[in-house]
This record gives sequence, structure tokens and C-alpha cells, in this order.
Amino acid sequence: MTVVRQVLPNRSDSLNAMKRKTDSQGEKKSRKRAKRPALAIRLSVAVLSTIIFLLLIEFILWLGGYGQPRDFFIRWKAAGETVYLSNQRYCEHFVPKELSRAPESSVLYSKKKSTIRIFVLGGSAAYGDPEPAYGFCRQLEVLLNEHLSGDSQDSGQNSFEVINAAVTSMNSHVARRIAKDCAAHGPDIFIIYMGNNEVVGPYGPPTLPAILYSSRGFINACITAKKEIRIGQLVKNFSRALRTSGRPGKKWLGMEAFLTSQITHDDRKLKYCYQHFRDNISDIIQTAFKSGAKTILCTVPTNIQACAPLGSKHKEGLTKEQISEWDQHFKKGRELELSGDFEAALAQYEKAGAIDEQYAELAFCIGKCLNALGRTDEAMREFIEARDLDTLRFRADSRINNIIQKAAESQARRGVTLLDIEKNLEKKADGSGSDGPGEEIFLDHVHLNFRGNFLAAYAAMQAIRRILPLASAPVAEAAPATVGLAIPNGSAGANRGFIPEYSEQELFEQSLRRLLYDDHEQYRLMMDMYRRKTMPPFAGQINHDKELAGLREALFRLRRDIKASNDSEDKYVKAIERAPFDSYLNSRYGQFLLKNGRIADAIRSYEKILKAQPFNMSIRIALAQALVQSGMKDEAIEALTSQETPYRYSRKDALLMLGAYCVRNGRFPEAETIYQELNRLEPGNVDVLINLAVAGLYREDFDAIKRGLDKVLEIQPESVQAMINMGNYYAKKNQPSEAQKWFAKAVQADPQNYLAQVGLGVQTIRAGITLRGDPVEQLKKGIGHITKAILLKPDFAEGYQVLVKIYDKLGKEDEAKKYADLRDLFQ
Repeated sequence: MTVVRQVLPNRSDSLNAMKRKTDSQGEKKSRKRAKRPALAIRLSVAVLSTIIFLLLIEFILWLGGYGQPRDFFIRWKAAGETVYLSNQRYCEHFVPKELSRAPESSVLYSKKKSTIRIFVLGGSAAYGDPEPAYGFCRQLEVLLNEHLSGDSQDSGQNSFEVINAAVTSMNSHVARRIAKDCAAHGPDIFIIYMGNNEVVGPYGPPTLPAILYSSRGFINACITAKKEIRIGQLVKNFSRALRTSGRPGKKWLGMEAFLTSQITHDDRKLKYCYQHFRDNISDIIQTAFKSGAKTILCTVPTNIQACAPLGSKHKEGLTKEQISEWDQHFKKGRELELSGDFEAALAQYEKAGAIDEQYAELAFCIGKCLNALGRTDEAMREFIEARDLDTLRFRADSRINNIIQKAAESQARRGVTLLDIEKNLEKKADGSGSDGPGEEIFLDHVHLNFRGNFLAAYAAMQAIRRILPLASAPVAEAAPATVGLAIPNGSAGANRGFIPEYSEQELFEQSLRRLLYDDHEQYRLMMDMYRRKTMPPFAGQINHDKELAGLREALFRLRRDIKASNDSEDKYVKAIERAPFDSYLNSRYGQFLLKNGRIADAIRSYEKILKAQPFNMSIRIALAQALVQSGMKDEAIEALTSQETPYRYSRKDALLMLGAYCVRNGRFPEAETIYQELNRLEPGNVDVLINLAVAGLYREDFDAIKRGLDKVLEIQPESVQAMINMGNYYAKKNQPSEAQKWFAKAVQADPQNYLAQVGLGVQTIRAGITLRGDPVEQLKKGIGHITKAILLKPDFAEGYQVLVKIYDKLGKEDEAKKYADLRDLFQ
């Protein structure tokens, strides 16, 4: 028998085998770990690679010169001298290109030791809207320099530069960045005059959800990404191109663009808005302090007595029945107020207030009644309340001005001075016997007229002379209505050091002369403001009709004065003698020469300025317009596209500008030639096609007109201008019914367009005569549209002429004569 022996494995061998297997597995895992780095390392590499990639793209973009200049001032060489010019496209970093406004053109030369340089920061009120030529900055510079002789800088006298660094629609988020750029250019004083745009300006409460808006760091990061980094500019431009591809570009709508941005007084985002404003003001003060400059912080004056709230909302939680009852009391109160029964009106308003006291218009109406009854202190409180409750927050409210006052107090050790312009203007109004600063100082809700800007500048001048010992002209402290002016060296009376003091009124009259502000300019600006006030949000104000009627009468009076006066060349020559290279004065003089048929003299005048200031784009534009008026189109284009200015136009933009100028001035053959070239450059440009059609109307090339307008409406069906011109086309073809349809479409799309209104009125009357229906009713409707047109444009002589013909045919001699007088006034 065979015995099978079972050999048992050696225990030590088994252990060794297991160990070898474990080691082998461990080695495999180690090799795997060696092949696959830790997660943290992989993430670090990914992040680092992305950063390097982005830096590489940023470097390539920088190398290629991509992007807009980031600073508020652009370095430029002119006649061998380095100057700094204000960046006309600066605000595109904060808002879309179509909505951005340019700063006033400023030039910084090398600063002389005797120069005191002042920068003004703010929005449109500080900028001088609607015309910076007569704004706060210009008037302040005139007042400060009034004591200087022609050779003041050579004789060691101090001279003043006031640089307008304020920009329409911008707020403190933008201003604090502008301040940093200004600090590199030798500032002596910063004047901060802002607060109206904190809600409606860039990165205001309506633009972001509360959770994001509450973080100033987030806002600053957004601005940095879009402004400071070229990749951010690339992304912004690319997204804009995608957004606008195949669509008509947005156009500047002014305040109308913010109608959907209503913010109530208790909105929680306002708390963050005030905090951001406080922090931004503090940053500007810190910037000024580090640069060695003083700071003047201005309270912000607003029109609270003549300007009704622009937006009102009922408080939350009211039932339909409560709102209906409120409406009844308010409506009854308005009827009583307009009839002059102010006590009874107040009783009705109080009943409405018992239901809802937060409606801004209610507070304003109560203030008007109290003011009419002589209870002025109570009225003032209601006017302030109405402004602070306004849901379209275009005016600095009480809390904004309170922040300004507290900042001035707390930062006094850093050279900060408070200038209470708001209180100063109230005192001036009290002294004049008026109810308060309203129409006699303001043009609208916040913008000052010439006198208002003078008073604000006068107060700033006194503040500057108090805080700067270097300001050579002393302040007449004992007599606030007068200012002592220093005698230039070598002048008669220099041993006394003073000339007889000028009164405030004398200085005001000097400003009028120095800046060439006359009836012509007052009329032009008043007409501009009138047109603005026919548009929302002004068109929705409770006192809109009354205010517009008052403006119309003022325009008629001014126009009569202008017709009865002679415009003398002497006043232009004298003003330019004191400031030979002033762009505004030379532009005005050139316009005077052109108006009097002296085109060659105007061209020579403009060319003289450009020899000294080749970068001056406003003079280049004026020169180009004069050249095209004299038939020198190629020379005009050359002036606009010159390499001597950083703001030069492309050939296409130059043609667009010159074409529009020719159309405005009735030079249709020249316009057609220009637009034909533009059509070859850009066949699908809607504006070009419309203007070609306009030129075709005057040649009566009806087939070309129809083809062009059909193409426009195919590209842009909502084009109001195309609708109006299609109406004109059918009117020329003697088809009033079709013309009426197109004008009606235009009026529906844009009720404020006076051309659409007059076209609809005329064709409605013609259609009523030629077609079946009630001609009397059609006549009534037609007259209504034509009357609306002349209300929208009070200088519309053609509209008055249409009404003259209608009332002549109706045998209404008095009405016909009234409109004939207005026609003659504006022809």
C-alpha cells in the first residue's frame, strides 16, 4: 500500500509570499499615485494655466493696441509740445457706447508755477448742461481770472484753470476714478458738485439685484473688469456686437430711458446707495489729500418749487376701494386748486393723505396751496417731502445733501471745505422777493440757468479765495455783494493794490459779455429745454401744460426782441481779444460770419485757431461745415480725418456728419452726392437710405424713393422716419388716404414727432375732402394734429402757415392773423 504524504506549506514561506504580494500591490498603487498627482496639485496647475493663458491674451491685446484708453486724459503731441486732452470716449467704460456722453473738451498744458489748477467733478449740473459754454465751470474761471492782465503769468500773478471733469449721467462710482486720473496733473483744488445721479447713474440701484448691489466690492470688480482689463473690453465689445447684430443701434433717450427705473423712498437698495456715495466721496477726498489739493464739497441745489415730481407711486397694501377713494379726493383737490380755492383744496388733499400720504404729487400740490396762502415754511417742508418721495430719482434728496455736509465736517482736517450752494441759492431767492429758487434760477429739475450758474460760481470763487492764500484777489468779507479785485502790476492805482470793488451785478454783466451770452443764445437754449420738456418724464408732470405754456410765451417774447435787434460784430471781436483761442467764442464768431455770408472769413478764422490747436475737434467740425457750405467737400473731409487729432473721424463718419449738415441746411444736391457715396460704402445703412429718399423727394424721383423706403422698412419696420417719408411719398403722388395711413403709423410709434403730427393733420383734412365721410369731423381732427405739431415745435413756421390757410378758407380772420403773426415771427 502506497502512502501519500501531504506536505504542509511552511508557515514562514506563506508569510513571505503574502508579504511579497502586498509589497507588489503597494508598489502598483505607489506607481499609480506617482502617475496621478493629488487633486490640489491638479487644480493649482489648471488655475495657473488659465491665468497664464489670460495674461498671454492680455499681453497680445496690449501689443496690438486693442481697447479704449483707460484714463480720463489722453497724452498727445502737438507742435512739439506734450499736452493732455480729455478722453471723449471715457464713459464707454461704464455704459454702452450709444448711451455714453462725452466730457467737455479740455486741454492740459504743462502747469506753470503761477497757475492754480481746479478740477470740477460731478454730473450734468456741474458739467453745465444744456450748454457748458455758460455753465458753472466756465463762469467760475471767468470770475477768478477777472483781475488778471494780459501778461499776468509773465508778471508772476496767479492765474486760474478750471477743468471741467464732470460728465452727464455719471455718478460717484465714475467720479472717484476720474479724480485719481486728475490727481496726476497737479491739482490745487477739487470741487465736488454731485449727487443727482446716484440712483439713475451707472451701477445704480435699478441695475443690480439687492444682494449684488449691496457689495461695493462687487461693483468695483465689475468696473475693473470692463475698464482696466483689455480682455474685459473684448468680451464687452463682442457681446455688444452679438446683441446689436442686424438691429438698429440704440439712441440716447436722455431721462426717458429711466422711466422703468422707479425707486420708492423705502426701497432697501437706497440704503446701500447712500453708503456707496459716502464711501466714494471719502475716496475722492483721500485722493485729493494725497495729491496735496484742497477739496470743496458742494451741496446740490434742486428745483423743488417749480418742478413737480417726475414719478409717484402709492404705498403698498392699499385696496382698490382705497385707491379709488384717494383718486376722488385728489381729483377734487386739483379742481379746487386750479380754481384758486386753496383752503378747500387743502381739505381734500388732507383726506387723500389720510389714505396714502406717500404719493409724491400729493405733497407737491399741498406745498403749492400752502405757498399760495403765504404759509411758506410749511410749503417748503412739503416741497422737500415731494422731492424725497419722487420715484424717478433724478434729484439729490435730503439724505444725499446730509451725507455731503457730514463728510465736510468729518474730513475738515484733510483740507475739506463745505460750500452750501443749496442754501446760498435759497438766500438769493429770498432776497429777490420770489417764493424760492425756481424758474428764475433753474432751467428744469436740477440744471441751472445762466444766472443760477453765475451765483453758484460766485459762491465758489469766494470759498476759493478764503482757502487759498495764493489767490491774489482778496474777498470783500464786509460786503458780500462786492468783490475787491487786485490791480495788475504796473497798472494805475497799483500803489493802493486795489481797484474799486465790483458789485455782484457788475460781475454778472461782465460774465454775460465775456461769454457772449445774449438773447440769441438764451433763445437757443430755451428752445432746447422746451423740446426736452415735451418728452417723458417731463410730459407726465402734473403742472406740465402750464409750464409749457409759460415757456412758449417766453420764447415768443425773446424772438420778438431778437427780430428787433441788430447783432454787432464788435462784441465778438472784443470777447476774442481777451481769449484769442477760446473754442466757444471762436465758434460763435464763425457762426456770425457764416450767417452774414462771409464764408471765406469764417474759414480763415477757424484755420487760425487750428494752427495753434490742431487737435481742437470742435473747431475742425465748424471748419468742415464752412468748407462744405462753400462747395469744398474733399477739403471738409480732410479736416475731419486729419491725423493731427486723436478724435479724427473715419471717412464714413465724416460723410455722415457732413450729409446731415447739408440736409439740415436744405442743401439737398450736396447731401445726395454724399449719401450716394455712403450707400456704396455701406449699402444697408438705414439712415443713409432714408436721407437718399429725402433728397429724392426734392427731385421727384418717385421710383427711387419707393425702392429706398421699402428697403428701409424691410430692414427696420419700426423706423418712424421711414414711415414719415413714405407718407410724404404718397402725398406727393396725390394719394391722401395712403399718406394718412403712414403718418398715422408714425404718430402711433412716436406721438412727440412734430413732422408726423403735421403730416397726419394735413392728409386727414385732404382725405376728408376727397373721400366719403364727415369732412367737418376730419377737419377738426386734422387741425388738432397740426396744433399738436406747433405745440411740440413752437418755431415751426410751416405749421403756422398751414393753419393760416385753413382759417382763411374757414373765414376766421382773427385766428388766421394770430397764426400769420407767429409764422412771420419765426420765418
